[in-house]
Amino acid sequence: MQTSDSRNIMQDSLQILDTMLHTWTDEEISKARSMISEESNRRKKIKAFDNKMRMHAGDKVEFTGTKTGHVQGEIVRVKYKKAIVNVAGKNWDVPLSMLSKCS
Repeated sequence: MQTSDSRNIMQDSLQILDTMLHTWTDEEISKARSMISEESNRRKKIKAFDNKMRMHAGDKVEFTGTKTGHVQGEIVRVKYKKAIVNVAGKNWDVPLSMLSKCS
């Protein structure tokens, strides 16, 4: 849960980034985009690995799909990079990095 201070810091950081994007050259924007993409991929790999180690068939999980929004289901099988998740009687192949255990 974010505190008011951390939300303010994040908002300030995003405003600084917005200003920088409007003043950077195309080369600087390209480098920043590459850095953000690399960090995003690194975090996804870490989350997928952690989830693979702690999630098993029968676990209740949730994820947010671009078309479906927030979805809850039950893991049928954990594969190398994805899990088969049963959602309302239909099996979905979901990347491990997108899953969170239901609380």
